[in-house]
Order: sequence, then structure tokens, then C-alpha cells
Amino acid sequence: MPASNPLASQITITLEGQPLSEEVLGRLRAVSVDQHAHLPDTFLIRLMDTDLKMLDEGPFDLGKRLKIEAENAEGEKSTLLEGEVTALEPDFQEGMLAELVVRGYDFSHRLYRQPRTATYLNVKDSDLAEQIARQANLQAQTEPTAAVYEHVFQHNQSDLRFLRERARRIGYECFVQGNTLYFRKPPASGQPAVTLTWGQDLHTFAPRMSVAEQVEEVVVRGWDPARQQSIVGRAQQGGLYPAIGESKDGAAWAGSLGGGKKVVVRQPVSNQEEANTLAEALLNEISGAFIQAEGRAFRRPDIRAGEKVQIEGVGQRLSGAYLVTQARHTFTPSGLQTTFRAQGVRSGLLRDALRPKSAAPPWGGVVTAVVTNADDPDKVGRVKIKFPWLSDDAESFWARLAAPGAGQEAGLCLIPAVGDEVVVAFEQGDFNRPVVLGGLWSSAQKPPPPTTQADGEMPKAQSWRSRSGHAIVMMDNAENKVSVETAGGHTLTLDDANKKIEVVSSGGLKVVLDDNTSKITLESGGDVEVTARGSLKVQANAGISLEAAANLDLKANGVVTVKGSLIKLN
Repeated sequence: MPASNPLASQITITLEGQPLSEEVLGRLRAVSVDQHAHLPDTFLIRLMDTDLKMLDEGPFDLGKRLKIEAENAEGEKSTLLEGEVTALEPDFQEGMLAELVVRGYDFSHRLYRQPRTATYLNVKDSDLAEQIARQANLQAQTEPTAAVYEHVFQHNQSDLRFLRERARRIGYECFVQGNTLYFRKPPASGQPAVTLTWGQDLHTFAPRMSVAEQVEEVVVRGWDPARQQSIVGRAQQGGLYPAIGESKDGAAWAGSLGGGKKVVVRQPVSNQEEANTLAEALLNEISGAFIQAEGRAFRRPDIRAGEKVQIEGVGQRLSGAYLVTQARHTFTPSGLQTTFRAQGVRSGLLRDALRPKSAAPPWGGVVTAVVTNADDPDKVGRVKIKFPWLSDDAESFWARLAAPGAGQEAGLCLIPAVGDEVVVAFEQGDFNRPVVLGGLWSSAQKPPPPTTQADGEMPKAQSWRSRSGHAIVMMDNAENKVSVETAGGHTLTLDDANKKIEVVSSGGLKVVLDDNTSKITLESGGDVEVTARGSLKVQANAGISLEAAANLDLKANGVVTVKGSLIKLN
């Protein structure tokens, strides 16, 4: 194939560090590179392949590393993408024509491939970015964050999705460029590296200024269970408005149209700092959507997603610096065209526009878990749990326990033990904030005896039994009684069927209160002692009988008085 293909002179493609041969360059039909500030960059290379040589003999193949560069009108070279081939698509057409389409991503796609479940203790978000970058053999350029989290749970998420959700919550951007993972605030200052002028290298430009979402303030509300107080975070100044000639920003326009406030209650926060940070991040996102724009430029490969461009010649009001969210560089024999979008920190995807505005998709419903730790250092009845269906070793942070009547030093306190299976819900759907609702029985962990059975719809017995063997058993059948039993064998029986109350020790000592005979019986296999610190009075409406098989002693330190209508001695 000839090497005079005009497309070949516009770009440089290297494969595994080597430039493409003249033959391969001569087959190029089109090349496009999609850059995105919040998603993996992609590329597409279309080659003529009627003889099927590119398909059968290469040089392109799955997994091969590739680099695409281009020159602008002044001859300055820009790197558009470094990545690897992930798809080969031969296109067999009518007339015995064939093309080979080569697709791929930048290296960030590797961080999307494998879901991971992990726990991180006492970390900052910037620490998480550095740790994940090391695991992926990437360099890390991070802007340090301040908040330290006692516990962060990554639940069946890819590393980059997890990091981007963390970034969105604090107003950061997270992306991979070349061999480097960036975790930083979007550039709010600094001079744009690229200037585009309408009528020259900027062919079209379509900005849209809208007050639809704009507000004067964002309020984030939460709850602090330790202090039993509400948390209120506020933000009133967005940081991603384009630096243009427009005299009023989105908040000012919202104020002139009656004001507006966005109140967020479905994104849990743990403290005041976290609430303020989230409010600022959400207001920045809103401010970035005040002015959105699309443009098309000629031979400007230096336009890059995540960086600013200076727009000139579109009037004083809208000329200025815009943050590029997405850029598509398309190479054809007619030249290089670059289309770009500026829309703040939003991805522009329909799925993101439709999903709830939270840092992570909410976790609906309830799940099962197993208790791993019941020794709460704060002594407020919390436990740690793991989710065996998700991971064998990832442990949650301390989960609060729902209890009947829970209040200030009140309520039924039944702390599950290590190894117990429990059912768990999540506060506001946040996987990092589990709440234990109760325990579960199974064939491996059976209910205590007597096992509850039913006569039709009526259970025959209800019981509450501790692990050591203490129990309260309520019989709702013909026995109709309640019994309290200790692990050592002491019992208290409240018997409605036989109209008796019976207290029996493990050694056989017994007290019986019998309503049938109005009789109280005390039985002892040994001595019986009655001691009163004051007076002791024994009175009966009938006779009193004292009988001893041995001696009977009556003794007083004072006067002994014996009275009766007749006194008989022996």
C-alpha cells in the first residue's frame, strides 16, 4: 500500500514501542480518540484489509500496548492516548471489501475489570488513591485530603469506580493519564494551555447558560448518634463556574429569580467536616453545570479532557476559560477535527443523569451477615460483622443494634455473640453504615427448646434462652404456665392451669403457693431459719401446732409471757 496516505502524516502511532510500518500506515482509513475526564479514554483505528493481512498477520493483537500522538498546526506534538488493544473487529462488506477495526482503552480500564471487596482502616481518601495505584503498578499524583476515616468498605466494586465515588463525594476528579493515576481537585485557576478563536481554528461553538439547577446554597443534613444531635453542612460559593465575561454566576441568577436551596438528606455523614465537604462538592457540581458548551476545532490535538481551553471571539459575555470534560479527536483524510464538551464534573452519560444523586448507588433491602466482634470499645452495644456472601474476611465498622425500647439506659439489651447470623439493613442505603436488626436461626443454629410449634395458627410455646442455659419459657397450651429456669437448675413456675406458684432450688428446697387450698408449703431437707431484725408475729384464725422430734426450746432475754383460757403443761 502507498505511504502517501494524507492521514498518515497527521498522526504517529507506535505499537509496543515501535512505529507502524509504511504498509500499515498506508491502510489507515480513520482514527479517533475519545478522551474523558471521568471515564477511560478510548481509541478506534480503521484500516483497509481486503486481503485480510491485518487480521491474520497483525501487527495489531489483543493486549498490545499502543500510543497515539499528533501535531498541531505549529508542528507541536501532543500525546492523545497511551493504552492497549482490547478488541479486533473485522468488517466484511459487499463487493469483497473488508476493513479491520481496532479498539482499545487507556490503562485505566484495568482498574475496572475486577470487582474487589476490601476494608481500609484509619485512611484518608488520598491514601486510598495511592494504595490502589501501587497495587495496579501505576504512579500516583494525589492532592492530599484532610479527613481521616476510621473505616472504609469497598463492597464488590472495581478499584476505579470505588475511587471515583470517593472523589465525587469530596469534589475531586480521578483519572488515569499514561501510567499515572491522578486524584485531585478540578483546576479552578491557572491559565488555559489552549486558545481557540471562532472563525479561525474554532469552527463551531454552542454554549448553553441555564439557571434550571442553580441554587444559592446547598445544605447537607445528617445525624450524629454519639452526640444525639443533627449535623448541618452548608456551602454557598460554587468553585467551577467558567471564568468568562458573564457578570453573574449561577447562584446570583438563582437569587434574582427567587432564590433556591438544595437540601440533601439521603447521603449520610458522620461529622461536621464531612457534611461541609460534601456540601461544597455538590455545589461545585451544580456550578459546573451553569454553562455547558460544545465546540469543534480544526487540527488542535492539544485540546485535552480535564484541562481548560480559552475561547475567544464569541462575545464579551461568553468568551473566557472553559474546563473540558470530553474531547473526541477524529482523523480522516480531510484532516483532524476535534469536538469537545465543557460540563463541569459531570460525565454526560444518560445513566448518570437518571440515577439518584448520591456518592454511591444505594444498597436496597436487607442482607445476612455474621458477627465477628462484640467487644464495643465505646460500650454502646455495637458489633462488627462480615458478609460471607461478599467476602470471607472483609469486616465492617461498628454496626449499631436495633433493640426494643432502646433509650437512655432503657430497653431490652440482647447483644449477639461472635458467630451469630444476623440480618442487616443500611442507613440511607449506605453500605458503610450497617444496622443490625436481629438474629436468625437455621438448621445449623437452631432455636432453643422447646422448639416453637403451632396448633393451627397458635404457637404452643414461646421461650427466651441465654447461651449459658438461663431461660424463660411461656407455655400457651393446656399447661398454661410460665417458668423461669437457671442454668444451675433453680426454677420459678407460675402455673395458671393448676393455680400454683412454685419455687424449687436445684437442691430440692421448695416453696409452693397453692390457690386451690389457700396453702403455703415450705419443704427443706435440712434446717429452716427465720430471722427478723424487728418483731416477728405469727397469727392464725385456727390452731397453731409446733412439733419437734427432739427438744423444743423457747428462750427470751426478757420476760416470757404465756396466756390462754387454760394452760396445760404435759
